Amino acid sequence: MQTRNNYRNEDVTGERFGRLVAIEKVKNKRTQWVFRCDCGNTIVLPYSRILYGQQSCGCMRKETAKKWVKSNTKHNCSRTKLYRKYRAMIDRCYNKNVRNYNRYGGRGIFVCEEWKNSFEAFQEWAYKSGYDPNLDGRIEQSLDRIDNDREYSPENCKWSTAKEQQKNKECSRLYEYKGEYYTASEFADTFGISDKSFVYRRLDKGQTLEYILNDWTRIHNVPDELIDTVDFAKSKNVDPATVKRWINKGLIQGEKVGRKWYVRP
Repeated sequence: MQTRNNYRNEDVTGERFGRLVAIEKVKNKRTQWVFRCDCGNTIVLPYSRILYGQQSCGCMRKETAKKWVKSNTKHNCSRTKLYRKYRAMIDRCYNKNVRNYNRYGGRGIFVCEEWKNSFEAFQEWAYKSGYDPNLDGRIEQSLDRIDNDREYSPENCKWSTAKEQQKNKECSRLYEYKGEYYTASEFADTFGISDKSFVYRRLDKGQTLEYILNDWTRIHNVPDELIDTVDFAKSKNVDPATVKRWINKGLIQGEKVGRKWYVRP
């Protein structure tokens, strides 16, 4: 290896070092040179970097990295949503460190050999069975097992929206109403109950779906002749609390529907 004093004044113009060709020395810089790389880039380097073996502008390292990734990646889909779903399926069946392992691998749920050994096989099934990667995030599909006590396999899996999958989860309770079965959320959506907590709270108290629906209808179907206390207060230019005091004192007629008070003209 050349010493520092030797290479300061050495002229290497036109010489090749790997992919680098020396063009000219940088003015006022005794040891820095301009090099042109075979890839087309121009780079300024201290000559000592060349002596220590640098042979490109950095493109050689990038190409090597790409070749390594290509040679070690089978499907080139590791950043897709579908692959993340695939890895989540594998992890919850075989990785004891994931949060919900006890509900899957911990109770004997496994992934069939075809899918376990090949993402491509899972990917092929996914697209054939209706998976759409372009769906809006709010209705994104989830991998759902048809029989919740069996394995992940083509025969026992389907794609479902989050709401459909919720119905199949072991933690979801089903309630009967007129011969049909609903989750609490599904019942609220089906029968127009906008406040789902209205259903949850009453189910926790042991009330039936029929009673809950009748209660919702009674509370929200206010007779046309009744006037909301807030609207009545505005018409009289007073505070709603004043209107309630008038009702309590019997100065005006009031009627309670659900939790709200109304004025009867």
